[in-house]
Amino acid sequence: MRRRVAGQAAHTLASFKVTDLDGEMATLRDRGVTFEEYDLPGLKTVNGVVEAEGMRAAWFKDSEGNIICVNERTA
Repeated sequence: MRRRVAGQAAHTLASFKVTDLDGEMATLRDRGVTFEEYDLPGLKTVNGVVEAEGMRAAWFKDSEGNIICVNERTA
């Protein structure tokens, strides 16, 4: 069976823990990365970042359309 999104994950494929989310996002944006914006029940980003109890996270898509997360602990 042929799939329209073969080779793409429809969920977060990889997640990287960082110590400075804002700095990492600035570096990635300087390299042309666009962060995803979400407005879902329980998950709303502001300027690409979601803040939740004890963490901050942002998602972007790689060149193949896979979803990648960068996140930091805040507590």
